[in-house]
Amino acid sequence: FALCLYQLVLSSTSMSNARRYKMFAQFMAIGSQYFYLCICSETLDDCNTKIERAIGNSGWYTCSAQIRRDLCMILRRVQRPNHLRFYQGMIVISLIYFLRVIKISYSMVNFMRMKGAA
Repeated sequence: FALCLYQLVLSSTSMSNARRYKMFAQFMAIGSQYFYLCICSETLDDCNTKIERAIGNSGWYTCSAQIRRDLCMILRRVQRPNHLRFYQGMIVISLIYFLRVIKISYSMVNFMRMKGAA
């Protein structure tokens, strides 16, 4: 993400308009796909919360012992966040992570621009 932004911002003076448009379209496509992945992760977590609320409001305590046991197991699972995770939970995909990637990319591009000016 950062490298696409770097090429788009700093190399734009020596590019033709067609190439600049192509790079901008690729950058927007990559950004849109990554944003969509983050939105899907947030949707998974929202559905998890909705399941938790539905079980809590269902009157599960009036059911048989087997159903209560099963619902308690489901309830334990849905009480934890359900975002997409990679590298055994080291990277948790969410909108907050998307914002962090954008900030780091912007900082890197500014750093490279300042390093190139010096």
